[in-house]
Amino acid sequence: MAGKIIVLLLRLIVAGIFLYAGVMKIWDFRHGQSATPDFTIAIQHFEILPTPDLAVLLAVYLPWLEVTAALTLFVKRLALGAATVITGMTAVFLVALGSAWKRGLDISCGCFGKDEVSIHYPSLMMRDALLLAAALALVVWEARSGRTKDK
Repeated sequence: MAGKIIVLLLRLIVAGIFLYAGVMKIWDFRHGQSATPDFTIAIQHFEILPTPDLAVLLAVYLPWLEVTAALTLFVKRLALGAATVITGMTAVFLVALGSAWKRGLDISCGCFGKDEVSIHYPSLMMRDALLLAAALALVVWEARSGRTKDK
């Protein structure tokens, strides 16, 4: 019983974070307009992608993937896939942040829409590491609960 409550809490937290992050990258509520241009610029500031076109593609599709993964964490048949996708996205975010930090870039991550301040790398790395741990716990839980039902 306690395990199910912990998993529900993890699912709510992870889904809430990804739902909020995705929505804030899709729409700029403060200015009543699309947030895609600002997110495209935030992606380009990481200086990782070989072409600006890839930044545009990521800015258009990544937020929708975040929203979809967040919502499907609550669909039993899709929860393992959603947790796996969230784990992968979080790992990529961590690598991108670590790369920017190592190269001394002073950027705003765009994680929750248009950020007004520069990144504080240690706290963002800690936040994303905790998020990764939570997502991995959901992957393990969903994989185990799926195996026990098959037997």
